[in-house]
Amino acid sequence: MITKTYQALHYQSYEMYVMFQGKRTLISFRGGSLRPPINGKFQTTDPVLQDILAKDSSNGISFKEISSFDDEAEPVIEKSDIKKAEGINTVQGARDYLLAKIDGLTQGSLPNKTAVMAIAEKYKIAFPDLK
Repeated sequence: MITKTYQALHYQSYEMYVMFQGKRTLISFRGGSLRPPINGKFQTTDPVLQDILAKDSSNGISFKEISSFDDEAEPVIEKSDIKKAEGINTVQGARDYLLAKIDGLTQGSLPNKTAVMAIAEKYKIAFPDLK
């Protein structure tokens, strides 16, 4: 199922009506804030409503699509597919391990624990001893 997220371009909250299944349907862009400046968002999984929003005359003027996510397309990672690098209990140790095992990585691409863990997840490597 494809989930699409739309964002109001100039408003913290924005409401509009569209014709959906023969009825006027309210679309509400919510969740925005003044500080920090965040515009309202609307999310739907309905393909008919997604098509209506794509063809709407306000598309690109009052709102735009900011993301599309297909949850069925995500691969399922089996626990047996994950390689465990045991005995590594520091971020520097994990960084060194990844640099040694993955071609093309540089130290600059692994500046902190978040980056190290993201790369490890991408390459299906787990550090069970890392705190």
